[in-house]
Amino acid sequence: MFTLIRPIAAILLGVFGYFAAKGYEPLFDPLARMGAFAVWTAGISALIGWLFVGGRIGRALWFSIYIVAQGIVLSALVTAMVMGVREVFILGFRRRYGEVMDALTGYIDIIIGWLKKALVQEYLIFLGAGAVVIGIVLHVIWRMMERRRNAR
Repeated sequence: MFTLIRPIAAILLGVFGYFAAKGYEPLFDPLARMGAFAVWTAGISALIGWLFVGGRIGRALWFSIYIVAQGIVLSALVTAMVMGVREVFILGFRRRYGEVMDALTGYIDIIIGWLKKALVQEYLIFLGAGAVVIGIVLHVIWRMMERRRNAR
């Protein structure tokens, strides 16, 4: 049975993923129409918060921060992979790829391109600071809930 820390981690990572996606959009291309990119990123981040981060919080404060940082990196990778699939289908329908291997190498290039645009110092500091803050908040909430559970 899961504890209450999983949905809290999902909510915090989902909200942070939404704001991180809104901060990424000008880095990608200021004139690009990103559509529901922020919503997809929030959903993927919430799922990773539930499945990956929520179950690992609570060992130590530094470990909670480390797990949240891993969750944010995993969210970025999975979001780039999902958006890469979208772009491969768009480019495939425009007949940019002649065969399947072209689409596969194009998919890898798209993922690398999405991640390369995020390598801006201010944006990485924002992601790191978010990992530290969310890690501390989740660890403190977990401590309070465990103290209450053990007091019974």
